[in-house]
Amino acid sequence: SYDSNGGLKSVSFAQIAATGATRVSGKVKDGSLKLSISAGGSTSEQAVPVSETLNDVMAAARLAMGGEVGKSVTSTRFDASVQKTIKTTHVVVARESKAIAGVQTDTVKLESKTPSLGIAETSWYDASGTVLESQIGGFFVARLEPPEVAKKLDYSQDILIAAVVKAPKPLDNPEGVESLQLDVEGFSKDAMPPSSPRQQVSERQGRTRIALSRDSAPSEPWPSKSKSEEAVRYLEATPFIQSQDPEIVRTAREVVGDAKDVFTATSRLSEFVYRAVEDEYVPAYSNAKEALETRRGDCTEHAILFVALARALEIPARVAVGVAYWPPGGGFGWHAWAEVYAKQGWYAVDPTWNQPIADATHIKLAGGGPAEQARIVMLLGQLKIVKMSGS
Repeated sequence: SYDSNGGLKSVSFAQIAATGATRVSGKVKDGSLKLSISAGGSTSEQAVPVSETLNDVMAAARLAMGGEVGKSVTSTRFDASVQKTIKTTHVVVARESKAIAGVQTDTVKLESKTPSLGIAETSWYDASGTVLESQIGGFFVARLEPPEVAKKLDYSQDILIAAVVKAPKPLDNPEGVESLQLDVEGFSKDAMPPSSPRQQVSERQGRTRIALSRDSAPSEPWPSKSKSEEAVRYLEATPFIQSQDPEIVRTAREVVGDAKDVFTATSRLSEFVYRAVEDEYVPAYSNAKEALETRRGDCTEHAILFVALARALEIPARVAVGVAYWPPGGGFGWHAWAEVYAKQGWYAVDPTWNQPIADATHIKLAGGGPAEQARIVMLLGQLKIVKMSGS
């Protein structure tokens, strides 16, 4: 909501799923948005500087109403879904006739780019500034339709299956793969996969070459007193990784028992999460406390619960997202797992598949929270593996 001068006054956001709800609300005071973030029954507070006005909300619609090709405008918005202030630049790229609900309609086509999230959206507006259709990447389409059309049940699409990156040949035993090399098409310069000791990335003749290897089990005592600056930041509790919650701390200590080294501790945590959380797709924000309480979730719930349990034991851990070989889909399906810091480096753990050391088919595309993970949306439906070899 906005005040009479167009300044941001308050925000309210909720995402509700079968396993629980995530709610974000806040009011502006003294130039800052005072936020309350509720997830899994836990609530945290934070303050975010804001400059958003009603003009930012209306920027794209007003640009479309003008319809002047080549004209652009930049708007600043607070996105409650990722708890960040983002800047989006909108450009009028064309005036064109487009079939909307089977009817040829005069439209204004806009391209909107949000660099901090790595997201580009193409939208078509009518002369009154109403959005008729929008597309994000090569996969998601939203279209304005009458309720009776939008609610038809004769259309369905399994996003997980449709987003599988098909492999040139099947992998008979993906869990046993120690090394893998792939040539992939579809990555843009702004969305290259990160490089690491287990994932070497290079450009070859317009294709992206990814050389993967399985991590080695580290040898480091637990508890460990030596932690780098990089590792310390991955010990913190967050609104969605409630590693200081008493029940999460108690569970973590109970699970690892008499473990004397980091790898034994994380292996026990991985097996616990694998057995405790029943596989179920949850189209909502993941948070560790809900995953522990409901014992339901997909790979993101498995990963975030593992990370919270590890951090509760002062073991640095973080969530990784990307693709990994999924035999039912005959290719690489979208997946989340975890990474643990030990011996001055990271090793991959997959609690969804009970892999204390994740197999070499795991291709990391992003890490971090919702804002960082949003970048992989642009890759859905875009990637193609043209060559694959491994052992």
